[in-house]
Amino acid sequence: MNLCINDFEGPLDLLLHLVKTAKMDIYTIDTKYIIDKYLEFISTLPKDDLDEASEYLVMASELIHLKSRLLLNLDDDTKEDNEFSINSEEDLKNKLLEYERYQNITGIFKELEEKRSEFYTKIPENLSEFIEKEEKLEEKIDPELLKEAMIELQKRMEYQKPVNTRITKREISVEERIDKVREYLDTRKKVKFTDLFEEYSKEEVVATFLAILDMCKNNEIKLTQKEIFGDILIEKV
Repeated sequence: MNLCINDFEGPLDLLLHLVKTAKMDIYTIDTKYIIDKYLEFISTLPKDDLDEASEYLVMASELIHLKSRLLLNLDDDTKEDNEFSINSEEDLKNKLLEYERYQNITGIFKELEEKRSEFYTKIPENLSEFIEKEEKLEEKIDPELLKEAMIELQKRMEYQKPVNTRITKREISVEERIDKVREYLDTRKKVKFTDLFEEYSKEEVVATFLAILDMCKNNEIKLTQKEIFGDILIEKV
């Protein structure tokens, strides 16, 4: 054998290597053969490597103890001091099987580690600057906002095709629109400003606008807007 102690991770690694080299099954290994091969390897170690090989020498003492028991044909149940952890062939096989399982699992972990290294993990960053901040307005709205909403309605009217082309001379009074708004609020409790219009005629928009201002002045209704350029809600006080 031309082996180096640095080729192995420990005495059990060396024993498992000897078993595989001899093409044996751990369950049916020739214990005496493996022990002899192990001791043969230990005997070739240079003296200046003894400190580094201390754990290998400890295992050698365990195997010499086991070999003596096998030669003397001592039963496994023979009382022994707790000085040795390997007192039977079964103990040796169990240690080798346990180490082999450990080796296999270690191989799987190494493979997973290699696969994981193929992925790049980005360090978490603070994304608060990219979050859209909702601007909340106060519950009570200045009538000036109502004016802006009316201007927006007028813009819509310019792009809307006429629904009714009949010419009518009927005037829409502010009082009539106030009654209409009251009817809406009695049934729906809260309505959008734009829902007050069945059609966007100039007369209806102006009359409704004046009706809303009058009702606000008399604290009969309350106007709310949850966000800038959002819908203006009309609610009965």
